[in-house]
Amino acid sequence: MTREHVFARWLVRRVHGGQLLASDATRSAAPERIARVTASVCADCNAGWMSVLEDSFRRAIFGRPRVGTLQAADRATLSRWFTKTAVLLAHARGGTLAGTAQNGGLVAGMPDDVEVFLARRRRPPQRLDFTFDAMTERDENGARSVAVLVDDLVAHVAARGTLASRHGTQLWPLRSHLLRWETLPVITAPHQPRK
Repeated sequence: MTREHVFARWLVRRVHGGQLLASDATRSAAPERIARVTASVCADCNAGWMSVLEDSFRRAIFGRPRVGTLQAADRATLSRWFTKTAVLLAHARGGTLAGTAQNGGLVAGMPDDVEVFLARRRRPPQRLDFTFDAMTERDENGARSVAVLVDDLVAHVAARGTLASRHGTQLWPLRSHLLRWETLPVITAPHQPRK
């Protein structure tokens, strides 16, 4: 096992996020910078599929203009990256993301029990952020869903079928309709309260 930064150095540099704190850092006694959040990861996974996924994510988000149809391959890449990141963020705070106990599906694809919703946020106060929706008031380590903000994209990752994750357009599981970058819904905060 190795200690891995949840947000890769290239991403932190790209969005100038070295000094940023997470939006819900006020709940923590000793807030940690987003760039320093780490989780334990298998060394082979870290150097293997996770590294390939980081490269694919970088190309999908920053390698070309985000206009037109979001292709199925890019939707799968974004879903996997946001899910991997949400799972690692939950582990970094000593908990789990509801419904992702069997996250071995991320090695080659997406787990069957996870859904990802994607939206945009205009002029976010910072370009890298995350928040948790705790499972219960008493269990702050368990997350019902995790919202991850990168640049102007906000993804909500949660167990399939939970209402907590439905902020945006469904990115995963893939549906047959076309999804366009320009028509992603705009939300006002990285994580909106549960209804």
